[in-house]
Amino acid sequence: MKTIVSFFCTCIIIFGCSQTPKVDINKDIEALRLIEDQFVEASRAGDIDKILNWYAPSSVDMAYNVPVSLDHQARRKAIESWFKTIDLKSIKNTTDDIQVSSSGDLAFTRGTSYQKSSDGLTEYSGRWVSIYKKIDGNWKVIVNIDHNDSPKPLQTETTK
Repeated sequence: MKTIVSFFCTCIIIFGCSQTPKVDINKDIEALRLIEDQFVEASRAGDIDKILNWYAPSSVDMAYNVPVSLDHQARRKAIESWFKTIDLKSIKNTTDDIQVSSSGDLAFTRGTSYQKSSDGLTEYSGRWVSIYKKIDGNWKVIVNIDHNDSPKPLQTETTK
C-alpha cells in the first residue's frame, strides 16, 4: 500500500511540475497594442522618461538618422536630437501586426510611422519593428528598428 501511494504521489509531482503555465496570447496582444499607443502619446507629449521606460536596460535601438543606441544615456541623447527636428504633434504610428510566442515571453510588433519636420517643410514616413521580452511580468523592448522611406519635401506655395 505504501508503495502504491508513493508511486501516485511521485506521478502527481512529476506531471504537475512539468506542465507549462497557460499563456493568454490575446491578453498579451492587447497589452502590447496599449504599450504601442502609449509610446506614441509619450512621443507626442515630448516625455523622454516615459519613452525610456519602454526599453529594457540592455536593449538596442536602431532609429534612422541617429547613431545606434545601446544604453539609456545614448538613447536619451538620440531622442532629444529627434525631438528638436520634428513636429511632435505630427507623430502618427499604425501597428499592423503583433505576434506573441507560444511561451508568452517574447513578442514583436510591426507597423508604419509618419511625422513632419519642425519647420513643416518635410514629411517622413517609414516602417518599424520592435521586439519585446517579458521581464518581471512587464513587456520591454529589447530591439527596435526604424526605417525611413525617404523624406519628402512638402508642397508649399513657393515649391508648387
